[in-house]
Amino acid sequence: MESDDTFKKQTEIGPQYSNEPVFTLQCNQCESTVCRRGMSAVLLANAEVQLFSTDCPEICDVATTTNLFLAENCDCWLVNMACINCGNCLGYNVRVPCRDCLSSSNNGHLWMFYVGAVSSYERLNYKGEEVLLWGNLNEDEKKYEQFLKDQDICCR
Repeated sequence: MESDDTFKKQTEIGPQYSNEPVFTLQCNQCESTVCRRGMSAVLLANAEVQLFSTDCPEICDVATTTNLFLAENCDCWLVNMACINCGNCLGYNVRVPCRDCLSSSNNGHLWMFYVGAVSSYERLNYKGEEVLLWGNLNEDEKKYEQFLKDQDICCR
């Protein structure tokens, strides 16, 4: 069983990432939404490898295996990540980052999605008017939660 911290969202992201768009990711096999907080990224140990990263996948649609393995290009320890609905291998979770990766410029995300395993689209803000940027993500989610509460009160 996974600890409560496994799916914990970051409260802040570095300013160099604040203008990056937020992506919604869907499993290519079954189209389940597996992440609503995705960012386009590259592998730290090999900048030619494109990925999507996140601080928090969708807890109801993603699971990890229990077998730790060593990354090919560095000394990070990883576990595979799969779609709960269809079993498609989506990517991996960095369980123990290595010293080199921690000292490299990074966004702090430990969940990596293979670009070939997911389809992506830019997420819009809660009003549906603009592409949501990482610098506005936490505030936008708070406004959306308040919007839902207001709708619930209105409907009662």
